[in-house]
Amino acid sequence: MQRVLKGFQQDPGGSIVRFFSIVVRGRTYLRLLYLALTLPLGGAYCLVLVGGALVGAALCTVGIGLLVLLAFLVMAWVFASFERELIIALVGVEVPPLSLPSQEPISGRRRLMQHLRQPTTWKSMGYLLLLVPFALFAWTVGGVLVGAPLILLLRLLAGALSNGGGFFYLIIFGVPLAVIGTFGLHLLDRIVRGWGDLAVTFLGVGDEERGTWEAEQRAAQAEKSRQELILNVSHELRTPIASIQGHLDSLLMPDGDRPPPAEWERYVTVAATEARRLGRLVDELLMLARADANELPMESQPTDLRPLLEGVVAALGPLARRDRRVTLICRELPEVPAVVDPSRFTQVVSNLVRNAINHTPEGGAVSLSGSAQGEWVDVAVGDTGTGISAEDLPRVFERFYRADAARTRDSGGFGLGLAIAKNLVEAMGGTIQATSEPGLGSTFTVRVPLAR
Repeated sequence: MQRVLKGFQQDPGGSIVRFFSIVVRGRTYLRLLYLALTLPLGGAYCLVLVGGALVGAALCTVGIGLLVLLAFLVMAWVFASFERELIIALVGVEVPPLSLPSQEPISGRRRLMQHLRQPTTWKSMGYLLLLVPFALFAWTVGGVLVGAPLILLLRLLAGALSNGGGFFYLIIFGVPLAVIGTFGLHLLDRIVRGWGDLAVTFLGVGDEERGTWEAEQRAAQAEKSRQELILNVSHELRTPIASIQGHLDSLLMPDGDRPPPAEWERYVTVAATEARRLGRLVDELLMLARADANELPMESQPTDLRPLLEGVVAALGPLARRDRRVTLICRELPEVPAVVDPSRFTQVVSNLVRNAINHTPEGGAVSLSGSAQGEWVDVAVGDTGTGISAEDLPRVFERFYRADAARTRDSGGFGLGLAIAKNLVEAMGGTIQATSEPGLGSTFTVRVPLAR
């Protein structure tokens, strides 16, 4: 109250406007609508729930009593779900779900036992039974502080319209009645919001239960990721190991079956190439493991990105023209400093440019550009390749995921480059996203913080 009076003394005009603004606020009337529904709905809830419980208890000696009690539990859950939706839609309070989804399919009997064990089942019944007392209290407050002043105001207005002298009484008594009615609206609004906060506790799962469920979900996802990682690594290791073993075994065969000496260098070269691929795979896996453990060394500092990007173009441009007949174009480059780790940022951009070159057909072009956007610096790598389909686009940053498995494997990749780039960019406090239109090419945009 002292804070309200202090605010009124400092800004009386603004305080008056805020006080009466509740009259034109849409949420006010949605909450009044909820109050209007509480008494009939609460009465219906009590009638069905109390009646069902009494009938079920009376018929427990026969088999039908258990069915009645089961129906009673189902109806209580339906009523609680409906009440939760009303609270969310009319009161404007976000209520957690009544229950959390199961991680695996369960039988009906087990689901029933789980339903009986969870606290929300019984708390929601208590909430439904408390709705009638709450409705009576709120209706009483609303009738005294809102209904009565409104009726008197309407009577004064009708008298003023029928008798010109009634305007005097309307002016004298109308303002106090309007203030009382508006105060009543504020009080009802607080009451309904308090009831909505109570619904969060009674109709939604608790924080502890939700935390346990989320921990189980994370553990299950981690186990799934671990299994997928083992399968993917095993698959990636099998091909180069088989190639190395096959070429070396050929050189170790008896003299009659061994390849001619003129081909030995080719066999050794293939084995060495595959060994280097294995080394890159190990390095990438170690980097991902360190990223998962938040142990990637990162020294972010204000850095001028232009020299870094020009260095990438100078290093990869000739290779793109020689090996792929692709032109690397350097468009507008940012001339503002960004907060990045220079070596890591260069690694990310180089990775994106190499991917763009490998996925661009001969005669195509890869562009590198940048710009400052508010508090961020954007660096975009675009290509004129075949693009990425809408189905593949959301998964391009997943580990070992390939939109074109055969071509990527031929170019020496393992499907880890974009996952590593994402981890590095996020470790620098930035984001990375991909956009693409099949047939027209793709664009990968790295956003990093602007240095102040």
